[in-house]
Amino acid sequence: MHHMMSKKSYMILCALFVMIFVISGCGNAGSSSDSPPASSTKEEAGGESGTRTVSTIKGDVKVPANPQRVVVNWYIGDVFTLGIKPAAVFGWKQETMPFYEKFNGIPVIEKWETEEIMKYDPDLIITYDTKDYDKLSKIAPVLVIPEGKMTSVERLKFLGQSTGHEAEADKVISQFESKLSEAKEKLNSDIFKDKTFSIFEDWGSGSYGIYYETGSRGGTLLYDFLELHKPEKLNTLIKNSRESRGSLSYEVAAEYFGDYVLWFKQEGKESEYAKTKIWSSIPAVKNGHIIEIPAKYAGLFYYSDVASMTGQLDYIIGKLLEQTK
Repeated sequence: MHHMMSKKSYMILCALFVMIFVISGCGNAGSSSDSPPASSTKEEAGGESGTRTVSTIKGDVKVPANPQRVVVNWYIGDVFTLGIKPAAVFGWKQETMPFYEKFNGIPVIEKWETEEIMKYDPDLIITYDTKDYDKLSKIAPVLVIPEGKMTSVERLKFLGQSTGHEAEADKVISQFESKLSEAKEKLNSDIFKDKTFSIFEDWGSGSYGIYYETGSRGGTLLYDFLELHKPEKLNTLIKNSRESRGSLSYEVAAEYFGDYVLWFKQEGKESEYAKTKIWSSIPAVKNGHIIEIPAKYAGLFYYSDVASMTGQLDYIIGKLLEQTK
């Protein structure tokens, strides 16, 4: 970003970028029920200077045994978590991301295009987009992991094996899994048992209305890992539309509120919906079960990698347990 840009226009740009990202959703988040591809890695001779063969959705790919110049788009959090310092990244950074300080000194790619990526002379490219395979393989080996083909945990493990950083992956995964099982125990108490959960953001009646999410914004953690339930009506809507996110008009939104709601606030904006007559009649509102997430935490809830989910878990469980006091 140009440093002369005013904070306001920067915020607007960020909001636009997030909006585009949320809507395009980077492929199909949230459907991690597909069985993961059998991924395997084979070491070849040559130690540091050798290669390993990684089996991917695009067939076998020869990857440097110890990649030094990794370029990555959506799976930035995984790369940082593995202790790899990328040559360049393509994506959004924000203060509340658990790995925010790791962005220091790392160039951000302006456009995810061949000419731009070549400038960073990568020896490995990590992407979610299958189309990148043919496009970018002439620059460097390309590891493609489509969203929803592996869980976040499987993906971190796979990337750890593929880059020779398996120990780092295992350590972070075991921390996450022990936190997860503690959290599940707490959520199995009578207070939360069989309760439903929704994730919403109010974009205003003139925009997307109430936007629901099941993938990013903590959805992957809530539904896939904590195995919490969506309201039946939301479940049906998602099954029928085959979309993991979308918008609800103000008229019908109330019918999709769960017993508990993660309510994402927008920078410098009051919720228009929270000022309507219907708001105060919604059970989750009446019961004080709206968990407000201030705009400054957009970064924490942006990605669904293991490090991000570990931070989200602390945040959400903390807020839910406050409800029980």
